[in-house]
Amino acid sequence: MKRSLGISLATLAAIAVVPFVQSAPGWAHLQKISSAIAEQIQRPEVKLVLEAHKQIETVDNKGETQVTWQLLEGEATVQPQDRLRYTITSENAGEQPAQNLVITQPIPAQMTYVLDTAIGNGGTSITYSIDGGQSFVAEPLVEVVQPDGSVVMEPAPAEDYTHIRWDFSASLEPEVAVQVAYDLSVN
Repeated sequence: MKRSLGISLATLAAIAVVPFVQSAPGWAHLQKISSAIAEQIQRPEVKLVLEAHKQIETVDNKGETQVTWQLLEGEATVQPQDRLRYTITSENAGEQPAQNLVITQPIPAQMTYVLDTAIGNGGTSITYSIDGGQSFVAEPLVEVVQPDGSVVMEPAPAEDYTHIRWDFSASLEPEVAVQVAYDLSVN
C-alpha cells in the first residue's frame, strides 16, 4: 500500500512540475541559463602573469654603472630605496577575442610609484589614480596653496599615486599577449 502511494505522489509531483517548466517564466529562466553556459564556453580566457624584478647596480672595470634586473621569486627580501619593476603579461588563451581589456594595479602602501615608468604595448592608454582607485586621469593634479593664499593645480607627487590602469582599445585576439610594466621604490 505504501508503495502505490509513493508512486502516486511521484506521478503527482511530475505532473505539477511539467506545467511549471513549460510556463513562460520557467522557460525563460532555462533559456537564460543555457545562454550563460554558451557564453562561458565561448568567453575569452585572459591569463595574467605578474613578475617582480629588483634593480641591481654594479660598477664594471671601467667605473661605469651597469643596471640589471633580478627576478624576485618566493619570499624575496627588499630594502628601503630598492627599485622594483613589476611586469604583467596578459595572454588571451581562449578561442574568442577579449574586448575591453583593462588592467588595474594598486600601489602598495609601503611603496612609491616611480613617475613616468608605466609602459604598455598594444595600443594602451595609461591613467592614474590618487584617490584610492575612485577616479583615473592621465595626469593627476593636486591643489597647492601659494604663499599669497591663492590655489594652483600642480602635478601630483609620486607619493600620492595609489593605482595605475592600462586600458586597451583594440581587442586581444586569441593566443595574443600584451605586456605592461611600472617601477616602484620601496619606502
